[in-house]
Amino acid sequence: MISCIVIGAGPGGIVATKELLEKGFDDVLCLEQSDELGGVFSNSYDNLLLTSSVTFSMFSDFWVGEGNSHHFWTKEEAVTYWKAYAKHFDVTNHIRFGTKVIAVSSQEDSNWRVGLDSGETLQCKRLILAIGNNNIPKFPEWRDKLTNVSYSHSKNYKNANGFEGKRVLIVGGGESGSDVALEISRVAEQCWVSLRETTGWIVPRKRGEHAADVSTHRGIWDLPREFGRILSPYVLKLERARKDPIFDALADLNEKVSSKNGIWGIFGTKTLALPKAIANHGCKVVGDIVSINDGGRILQTADGVTLENIDYVVFSTGYVNRVDFMPKELQACDPRSLYKHMFHPDIGNRLAWVGWARPGFGSQFPIMEMQSRLCALIFSGELNLPKPDDMVESANKDIEIYKEQFEENAHRIRSLVDYYKYMDDIAKIIGCKPNLTKYFFFRPRLWIHLMYGPTQATQFRLRGPGKKVKLSHELINKLPISSFNHIVKAGLRGRVRYALKGFLPN
Repeated sequence: MISCIVIGAGPGGIVATKELLEKGFDDVLCLEQSDELGGVFSNSYDNLLLTSSVTFSMFSDFWVGEGNSHHFWTKEEAVTYWKAYAKHFDVTNHIRFGTKVIAVSSQEDSNWRVGLDSGETLQCKRLILAIGNNNIPKFPEWRDKLTNVSYSHSKNYKNANGFEGKRVLIVGGGESGSDVALEISRVAEQCWVSLRETTGWIVPRKRGEHAADVSTHRGIWDLPREFGRILSPYVLKLERARKDPIFDALADLNEKVSSKNGIWGIFGTKTLALPKAIANHGCKVVGDIVSINDGGRILQTADGVTLENIDYVVFSTGYVNRVDFMPKELQACDPRSLYKHMFHPDIGNRLAWVGWARPGFGSQFPIMEMQSRLCALIFSGELNLPKPDDMVESANKDIEIYKEQFEENAHRIRSLVDYYKYMDDIAKIIGCKPNLTKYFFFRPRLWIHLMYGPTQATQFRLRGPGKKVKLSHELINKLPISSFNHIVKAGLRGRVRYALKGFLPN
């Protein structure tokens, strides 16, 4: 009988395994169907470049190396880092590669039976699903009417080879869709991007030589989300003041965001790929597809545009929240119905989902680590889950909060969370949220890094269970601090605004 099985050896799986090992689960086993760790990232398109910087993407207790503060990993560099992390914390010795899970069932004794494609069966007390929700592509219903054109999902896209001289429609414009649009528009006769509403709030990876997400700090993100109604037009005005065709295209796209909270009411698209495709390569943005003729060769959009002689359609339309090898009642589990996007009220501490929360801004890797830390504490018995009814009530409260902030996006993207609210919420449960007031008075240099440096995972190692105080101080002091830029200035103005209202954020 194995104490815990982790399914998936992507970043979520390796950090979950590492946290369990640190809690004394010596027999933890991680199952990975491929021959190496890396998960969906290692199989993604050739030129994938992460949209969160190295200092945001790193795990809390494993440094990325000197001189990399404003670097963005390629997928090969990310996998190299994860391999080094797994080796350093002895995770690799607990991974079985080339092992595909085909069926999981719950036994009468509350243990799990895990069936493998080899015919072998494993038994475990607890289970972690760390495969993420980017596995089963989602398509619009009209996909089935494409009988005269070729189509695929961005999950299967590798590069622009084969698209030369073609007329291509890309449906959806998130980060992967934007990257695909730029690559294809460079070689296609014509490339269009169909958006139902928006491509998210676009920000560049870098501003000058500095990673833009260094400005994703508490100095601005600790403000109430309604401040996004003031921040968003202010940022748009600055982008247009550049008098740059790429940033004009960025501003045009961001103006399509209809959320009342603007930048804080939607997900971030942290790449200039689509604005570059529009400004430099003639890519055109059109509305939602509403009519399909001639087997897809002729398409009509909601804004009255007719697309003719279409050769190929690439769908970048997200993924279905589904795990087919799980018991039937758990196959299509809604992340929003789970306690903190992790625990099912009826299953309790026997099963955890890791990596099923997607931040609007920030990075998903620190979220995976915080989830793994909480999971390890609960599996070890150091923390207890709330009662089932209380978990349901907590999930419902979170749903209402996110419906207010994200509106329709909260309904459409079931994994979408606010990075800061989510991280601080998990930190409060663990007991590791940094005491900013204390540091302001007694460790002002550290406070500056916590307030105006990237809010990545290391600051949650300063106190509480799993603390690594000396290492945390060392790493935090190496992290970059935001320059006195427009985001810092906006944050200061926001604090004055709410102070004058007699309201100070927590």
